[in-house]
This record gives sequence, structure tokens and C-alpha cells, in this order.
Amino acid sequence: MVSPSIPRCRAAYGADLGRQRLVLVRAERGGTVTTLWNGAAAAAPLQAASAEVAAAGAAGRALLAAALPATDAFARWIETPLVAADKAQKVLPALLDVQLPFPLETCLYAFSQLRPGPAKNFRALACAARRSDIEARLAQLGALGLDPALLTHEGLVLWRQAQAEIPLAPATLRVVAYLGDGRTTLAVGSGAGGGELISLHGIRLGADELAPPDAPAVRQWASRVNQLLRALPAGAEGEAVQWLWCGPGAELAAPLEAALAQGDRVHFKSLAEPALFLARALALAALAGAADGQLRSGDLTHPALLAHIATGHRRAALNLLLAGGALLALALGWQVWLQRTNDSLQAELLARAQELSGKANIQYGTEIATVQAALKQRAAELQPFTAALAPVVARDLAAILAAARKDHVTVEALSYSGTSLIIRGATDDWNRCDPLAAELRLLGFSIELSREEAGADELVRFTLKGTRR
Repeated sequence: MVSPSIPRCRAAYGADLGRQRLVLVRAERGGTVTTLWNGAAAAAPLQAASAEVAAAGAAGRALLAAALPATDAFARWIETPLVAADKAQKVLPALLDVQLPFPLETCLYAFSQLRPGPAKNFRALACAARRSDIEARLAQLGALGLDPALLTHEGLVLWRQAQAEIPLAPATLRVVAYLGDGRTTLAVGSGAGGGELISLHGIRLGADELAPPDAPAVRQWASRVNQLLRALPAGAEGEAVQWLWCGPGAELAAPLEAALAQGDRVHFKSLAEPALFLARALALAALAGAADGQLRSGDLTHPALLAHIATGHRRAALNLLLAGGALLALALGWQVWLQRTNDSLQAELLARAQELSGKANIQYGTEIATVQAALKQRAAELQPFTAALAPVVARDLAAILAAARKDHVTVEALSYSGTSLIIRGATDDWNRCDPLAAELRLLGFSIELSREEAGADELVRFTLKGTRR
């Protein structure tokens, strides 16, 4: 997905940082990819390369993209019981909170690929990571003089670039296996729908541990991977599996392939320049403005992206101003009108900025930045109160939606204030509403249920109202 928050630059850099190794490449428009570094991750020898990246970023000519290892991130498809995209987007955080192995308040997350499923209810791919893990990754890169504007889930980037370089046949499953120092990342998907991602996995075993062919780590790694292969969707059991190797440890493929012992079902192949693949994928994704799985967000957003967003807002406001001036210039002298309008808007902007920030003296041109800083400070002051209230409503909403999904009830409209609840929906069985009402009573609601006879679509429409002290 191309994001308007990602500036389109003439070049982009991709950094693949492992336990002891760094791969740094530059991609330019026209398809040229240049390797700047491929070796030990040491700050002193990297000074020239990191200085080039920093200078290009400061001049606005390029962005740097890096990846968060799959072992430090969470990725899963989130199913909603809703058939409206806008409503599904609103409940995704609550549903994600239920599935996360850590509190939602301690992590940063992103949703992408929102689409209707087979039953027309919407689903989305959620990527999340603890804030502490994201900050630690940024610190590792910062120690080498690198400050990435984009920090994405590495599994998504691997899958996207493998699809671009080797399109997948419809009746085939694919595993993109990245083998680095200290970690293995697996992106699993099928050829259905032009390349449907199924799942992402991280294993804390990499090239260092797997180098000896008879090492116990090889057996542990093979056991984990075979378990993942056996867990593929039931309908895909007979399909061939295309296994694509990449990463600095791709040269260890032969003994690992033998350890998997999957027979003729799995066909192994290495991607072009496997050691550079992840860094190349990151650079090309940044060059294209792709932002799926972007986890450097919120108050950790890179200043270059904040500046790009602010510039876009200013440009939009300026375009509106110029359009209005062109219309009024037919009756008034456009130069006089433009000056007066500009002065008026500047005065209004200053007044609004003073009102919102609470500051009397604001330097010209800094109105937006001053208001943003004041709102950020205000949000930080209110955060303990919102944090104390929000999770309760989120958990209630997740429990209500989970009950509807369990009882096979389609929710068409839902209103919940914390004390009162109204659900309007449909089901294919008159009696399906009763289990849902019973489960909501267990949650503490006093329930009033009304149903209508099935219409031409053979669906029973119902309204369920509940209150709770």
C-alpha cells in the first residue's frame, strides 16, 4: 500500500542489521541497487556509509528503511464480525488487544490489507511490537549512525519482494525463509488471490547456531519448521510448497533442507543475491512509498515524516487559498485581495494558535509546530486518565463481538456507551439470538430481545438492547 505520509524520494536506503552483521544498500529510481556495506556491524568502519545516508536524509533526497525482527514483533490476521469497512476499522484495536501477548498500551501497532473475507465480514493484518523493543532496535541502529524513518515488520517486506521477483502460481504454497545471524524469519502464503499472506513466524536460531550440520540446534530448528508446515491450512495439504531461501546464512541451505525431510512436496530455491535480499527489499519498498507494517509511529515518528505531513497540510491550505483567489480576482484586483486575505488568514491562524497553545507570543511560521507541541504535552498529561478508562471499554467491546462471532450472528449496527448497549443484526436461525442474549447477561447486562420474521433473504432480523450499572 502506497502511503501519502511517505515522501517520494529519488533514492532510498535499506539496512539489514543482525547480531554481528550489517547489510546496507542504496536503491535509486530506474532500478539501480548499490551495496554500501556487507560485513561486520562496527561503527568506525561504517562512518563513510552512515555519513552518506545521514546527509541524503537531511537534504530530503532519500529515506532509510530498516526492519524489526519477526522474533520481536507480532503479526496476525484479525477477523471482525462486521460487514462495513469503517465500522470494522474502529473495532480492530479492541480485537487486537485480546490476542496480544502483552498489553496494548505498551506497544505500537499498524493495520493493513483491510478486506472482506469469504463471509463478507472484514479482516485485516495486524502488526504490533512492544515500545521497548522498537526503542531498542532504534538504539542499535543509532549506535551505527543510522536513523531509519521506516521501521517495518521484516516478514511483510520479505513476502512482498519475493512476490515481485518471483510471482507465485495460484495452486502453490510458498515459504520465504530468511536465515540471518541469530534469527530465522518465515513468511508463509499461497498463490490464491495473486499472493495471499497466511502467517509470519520468527525463530531465535540463525546461521551461527545452525552452521555445524550435526548441531542440536539444527534438530530443534527443523522440528519447529516441520510443525509450522504441518499447520498449513487443511485445504492446502496436497499443494506443492515452494521454499525460497534468503539472508546471510542462505549458504547453509543444503543441510537444513535434508533435516526438514519433507519429501517431494517441498521444492527449494535461493533468491537472487540472498545475503542482500532483505536490505534490497527494504530500500525498494521505501522507494515505492509502501508503508505496510510500519511500526515507528506515534511520538516515535521520524522528524522527516512529520515534516512531510506538515508540508502536505500547508500545501493543501495554500491550494485552497489560491483557488479562492482566482475566483474573486474576476471582480476584485487579485493582488490586493490576495494580500488582504493572506493577512487575514495569518491573523486568524495566529489567534487560533494562541488560543490552542495558551501562548501569547508565537513566532511567524511556527504556529503549527507550537500547537502540535502544546497538544502533545496536553495529551501526555491526560494519558494516565485515558489509559485508566479506555481498556475497560475495549475489553467489553471485544467480549461482545467475540460472543456474536461465536454464536454465528451478523452484527449490522452496534452502539455501546459503557452502560447501555444496542445491537441490530441478522441470523439464519430464529433461535441463534438466545445464546447471544444469554452470554451478554453473563457479562452483566439486562437484556431485551426483539425479533422479526424472516424476510425474502431468509434472515431473521433482531434488535437486542441491554443496560448495565
